[in-house]
Amino acid sequence: MSGRIHPMNFQFEQKIELPRSSVFAFHEDPEHLELLHRGWSTFRMLRHDGSVEIGSRTWVEITFAGILPVAMGFEHRVYEPPLRFGEHIVHGPFSKFSHIHEFEEIDGGTVVRDLLEVELPWHYGGEVAMRALVAPTLRRAFKFRRDALLKLAQAKALS
Repeated sequence: MSGRIHPMNFQFEQKIELPRSSVFAFHEDPEHLELLHRGWSTFRMLRHDGSVEIGSRTWVEITFAGILPVAMGFEHRVYEPPLRFGEHIVHGPFSKFSHIHEFEEIDGGTVVRDLLEVELPWHYGGEVAMRALVAPTLRRAFKFRRDALLKLAQAKALS
């Protein structure tokens, strides 16, 4: 056993029956993160730089297990409209947290794909805490986001 902690990879995907340009435009406004998490009490937007362009930052707070608020800062390092954008953690408990948002144009709409690579250092529980706490929280969060995005798309509220 090497003691090396390996990152976990996640992929979340959904189809939205709207043009890629509209779906991308909605996602590139960090203010819309609050719309995607409205009603999910564990998420709170702290601040953002107003865009997801390279170098901009977004700060959020996530409450784990209903009792542990964790502030996380992300810096945007990928910006290729309307194909994708992405951010990496610059502050928080994770030794790695990379999130790429992809937007694939298909007949009848857009596939929204979230690709995450996440690693928690050993002193925060490492792979055991990742499997037991972080992975289930991420799966719930992205299911919540998927449902919210579908509702917004059906209401034609994406722009």
